[in-house]
Amino acid sequence: MPTQPYEAKVPIYSDDLLADWQRTLAALADIETRYEIERDHLESWSGPAEVKDHILAELEHCHRTSRERLALQLERLHHGRDLGPATPRRTDH
Repeated sequence: MPTQPYEAKVPIYSDDLLADWQRTLAALADIETRYEIERDHLESWSGPAEVKDHILAELEHCHRTSRERLALQLERLHHGRDLGPATPRRTDH
């Protein structure tokens, strides 16, 4: 039976890839939540502005680095390739 033009094509992933998707998305959610909590905490801190700006820059750099790593993992999974672990790793500098 031919596919109707209005039917959405839903990708079907193997159990391994599905588990990797779930782990990667969970790690991304964890990174986002931690970033928001740390940023809120830093914004309410009454320390010196110079120190606060420096810490905020480090926090944003680490957040961006972690997100980029997970975005790459999601892209690989989207193409059906699992090329590395999706466990959350903090990028502390």
